Amino acid sequence: ARGSRMSLLAAASRLLRLLAPRPRAANPRAPRPSRRVPAANPPGSVGAHLRRHPRVGARTLVMAASSPSSSPLPGGGDDARGETYDEQLAIIRALKSSGAGAERMRVATARLAELKRAGWVPRFTPSRKFAMTRATADGGGGATGDDAVVGEKKRKASRRGGPTVTCPACGQLVKASHPDQFREHLRKCAPDAVAAVAKEQWRDVAAAVDAVEAHELALLEDARRLSYRDGRTREEVAVLLGTTPERVRSTLRRASRAVPLVADPTPLDVIHEDDDVLVVNKPPGLRFHPTHRFEGNSLLSRAIAHVRDKNDEGPGDEVHVPHVVHRLDMDTSGVCVLVKRPELVDGFARQFRGDGMGYRAVKEYLAIGVGDVHPLVAGCVVTADWKRLETAGNEQTTDEQTRTGVTGVKFTVDAHVGPHASIPEARAVHPPPPEPDSSKKRNERRSDPDAPKPARTDVRIVSSSRVTTIDDARDDGNKTAAPKTAVLARVRLHTGRTHQIRVHMALADLPILSDPLYGPHIRWDGASPCADASTSAILPRGVDAEVWGGPRWLGRQALHAARLTLRHPETNEEMTFEAPAPEDMRGACVALGLDPDAW
Repeated sequence: ARGSRMSLLAAASRLLRLLAPRPRAANPRAPRPSRRVPAANPPGSVGAHLRRHPRVGARTLVMAASSPSSSPLPGGGDDARGETYDEQLAIIRALKSSGAGAERMRVATARLAELKRAGWVPRFTPSRKFAMTRATADGGGGATGDDAVVGEKKRKASRRGGPTVTCPACGQLVKASHPDQFREHLRKCAPDAVAAVAKEQWRDVAAAVDAVEAHELALLEDARRLSYRDGRTREEVAVLLGTTPERVRSTLRRASRAVPLVADPTPLDVIHEDDDVLVVNKPPGLRFHPTHRFEGNSLLSRAIAHVRDKNDEGPGDEVHVPHVVHRLDMDTSGVCVLVKRPELVDGFARQFRGDGMGYRAVKEYLAIGVGDVHPLVAGCVVTADWKRLETAGNEQTTDEQTRTGVTGVKFTVDAHVGPHASIPEARAVHPPPPEPDSSKKRNERRSDPDAPKPARTDVRIVSSSRVTTIDDARDDGNKTAAPKTAVLARVRLHTGRTHQIRVHMALADLPILSDPLYGPHIRWDGASPCADASTSAILPRGVDAEVWGGPRWLGRQALHAARLTLRHPETNEEMTFEAPAPEDMRGACVALGLDPDAW
């Protein structure tokens, strides 16, 4: 029992010593005494008073002691107080090398922090706060009075927007109030360019931008040499240059887009023109965009020359390039719209995409098809499994019903369009893809660019006739004459997929005349698809010239954009533009017994 009482007393005594306040200097400027070196107490230098501890009640003696002695400092004096940041930093280094006590090091370090707070201190990259007030901070002290007001305004301006630079790697505007902003952006768009900038160049955004521009020029030259001269693939070039294939592609594409488009002086067939839009009748066989920017022979190149001549601009002047908001296939003729004012581009483009504030552009085409048309299709929706539906209803369809009642028939084709299995240039009908997994997050539901997309087409037959073709689908391999129906159809698009009308008409057993990929000579005469459009003007080998030759062979698909209805984004005015059918389609209608003016 006595031993336990002694243990309790020892523990209480130790607790009292821990709770007792430590001795503090009476003068706030005087340093604390060192723990390792006891403070010297010369006569007359110690002031003592009693203080009661709030918890324990013990009286403690608080001493005002001088700092411990140490070796003399460079620059003189025991105060260890420099006037500038660099002087105080030299004092601290001297104290450290001379083995000064911990208390003297603490006082010197506190003085260094005080000088650091009072003035601007250059670092590897200056802080965003001081980058905006560098002019006032270079004076030494902190900003006061009017300088402080100006600095606060600059800081607010930097938060609203601040200075920006154009990234040489991607061309985007990047905030440049602080060099780290540009560096973080560069790490995402071009990580290989970060290593090309020296450490000291990151202190200035302009110097970093210049270094990145030099790196981009060297990368472009190497990519051109390896891709065009050596003929290496994009993946091989990326491995040799230590970057990604996408980086190589974007670098070459950006350099290509920097080449100005060539103006083609060939005149255009202008339907309508004002200060906002240019509407033209595109002839067949003309590309919408040029194959190479340095050559013409495209609708856009002719539009550039037309706008330049209309504005009296010389060849050396800056040419205002009209903006493309939709496209037609090279061999499709008809109405095309190009927008002149940049602020109207998004309003017109949204109407073609289908998100134009509840209004969609109305696109109507004329198409000549040859195939089988049954009255059963009237009012029906042709889907991807149309073959089974047709077979199920043919038992009740007579030849007399097939020969009559075709003109005026309306039907809808609703089938997904996606890539062809064997021909890269072609498209095919696909069943609807499965619904995306709703359990995944939205950013994880990345759609496949090659996945089939929904497409819907309305078809109305305005003229029809009976023609004789060749049927090679007999079991004995002999070809016989087979009666087919030729139609002139008015087609309206609800979506804008590649080859949508051509694929949907073939699905409904009405392939478009002279179509090199899906035409009736392929469907009914066994010809091979012609993926190269440059040779489509020549009748394919093995195709009966008496049936498909002459005026019935157009050398392109018999498809024409006859009417286009839009709404002006600013005035909300509905605008309708029409283009008459070209002469080759009118000649084919006459050869097939169709009325070319029926639409």
